[in-house]
Amino acid sequence: CVTGASGFIASHLVDILLKKGYIVHGTVRSLENKQKVDHLMALEGAKDRLKLYEADLLKQGSFNAAFADCVCVFHTASPFFIKGGSEEKLVTPALNGTQNVLNSIPDTVKRVVLTASTASIYAHYNPEQDPKYIYTEKDWSDIKRMTDKKAWYPLGKTLAEKKAWEIAQNQPWSLVVINPTLVWGPMLQSTLNTSSQTILSFLNGEKKSIPNSWKTVVDVRDTALAHAHAYEIESASGRYMLIGACVKFATICDYLRELYPNNTNIPTKEEKLGGFFAAFGAPPPNPTLYDCSKAEKELGLAMRGWKEQVKMTCETLKFHKHF
Repeated sequence: CVTGASGFIASHLVDILLKKGYIVHGTVRSLENKQKVDHLMALEGAKDRLKLYEADLLKQGSFNAAFADCVCVFHTASPFFIKGGSEEKLVTPALNGTQNVLNSIPDTVKRVVLTASTASIYAHYNPEQDPKYIYTEKDWSDIKRMTDKKAWYPLGKTLAEKKAWEIAQNQPWSLVVINPTLVWGPMLQSTLNTSSQTILSFLNGEKKSIPNSWKTVVDVRDTALAHAHAYEIESASGRYMLIGACVKFATICDYLRELYPNNTNIPTKEEKLGGFFAAFGAPPPNPTLYDCSKAEKELGLAMRGWKEQVKMTCETLKFHKHF
């Protein structure tokens, strides 16, 4: 069963599982919302092997029907907003939702694969952070600093993942956690997701200048495949950090101008220092150093580069008429 099945990563995961021949259950907030459901039912094999259920992250018992007879639960459902948000909107659902889902796991389930984030690995909010530090799965974000800074999104992700590991200690099922960074690539769903919005904001004139920082990114197809392999490969264990590239925002904008030479919205002026992302990984203007060899070796991944991610994001943003 895939929770939050209509999401950006989850839609690709459902697609992969159906193509592999699995019977798939998926949960969505509303079966009436055509924008969130139609693209899933249009996937190859969906008519025969995909069943969707309504479920609410915070409502006890609402996952019972969807989880019945399943051997694996992929818990991908969690809110993702960069700007705004609040403790109530981001921390509470992430934490209580994870608790609710994991407490609903039936005896048939052998493995749970949780979608976490690099937000629970390298959100340190420390301007003194060593720019040459190499991040791995062993690192955890700084709970005290995130709380002090009211950084609710990374705090929610970190507390939810820690809670998952705590719950998993005495269970008959095993837990594997996938920690992707900012996810780009083709959108199967027509609704705009937060991570694709970062590219769209350079194309539609919303962003007037370029952040003077680097960003770690990963392809949605590699992320979804990592989830599938985390279930299929019995020896998979622990956390898996997923980063396909680390690229400067100015370089991304240069490439966008190559792809769309007539688009006059794409900014050319670089800001003095990075904004939101200054708190993650290496302090700007340095690139974040990372080692994803655990995911590459143990999950058999060969991750796509940033150009392919940007190009496919743009093509589907255009296809879905977002610009």
